[in-house]
Amino acid sequence: VMSYGSAELFESSHPHGVDELRYEISKYLRQSRGVVCQPADVLIGAGTQYLIMILSRLLGQDTIIGMENPTYLQVYQTFAALNHTVVPIPVDENGMQLEELFCSEAQVAYVTPSHQYPLGAVMPVNHRMKLLNWAREKSNRYIIEDDYDSEFRYQGKPIPSLQGLGEGKKVIYMGTFSKVISPAIRMSYMVLPKNLMKRYDDIFNG
Repeated sequence: VMSYGSAELFESSHPHGVDELRYEISKYLRQSRGVVCQPADVLIGAGTQYLIMILSRLLGQDTIIGMENPTYLQVYQTFAALNHTVVPIPVDENGMQLEELFCSEAQVAYVTPSHQYPLGAVMPVNHRMKLLNWAREKSNRYIIEDDYDSEFRYQGKPIPSLQGLGEGKKVIYMGTFSKVISPAIRMSYMVLPKNLMKRYDDIFNG
């Protein structure tokens, strides 16, 4: 449980976010979603769009993004506003159609595998493994896993996160508190592979 005295509220926190909060997030993600992470891998930001802007700097503006179609419109608009080429990839009952992704020039795949937004498909494990294998083929390929609505599951056990299946090496895991607490809080987080977290520190905290 986090607790702060009045003096601590006026002190600077860690550049990645408050230590205690990152600790609790990493513990929760390991236990509930099988995410492979430590507090040092967690970055906290003021909403998903803010974190997308951070990712744009880390990945480079020439990176081509493959996004599910249909998808979360605000994320699409944010990538487009940052001058990324965004390739729409159709979805079916298994989520993103991987054959279409593999034929595209996309270097990063943005997916919502636990509950595809807005159609609700859940990506099967065999599709997740194929997607991970695609990302492993080239050093500049990554998967952005937006774990939209993963907390709300009423039947059966949740499918393990893509990030956990990939051992945290090629997947950028994103989540938010807006669904479970309040949209007004605008607090989101992402778990970065260690090489991207190092790049973040070099760019923003160097």
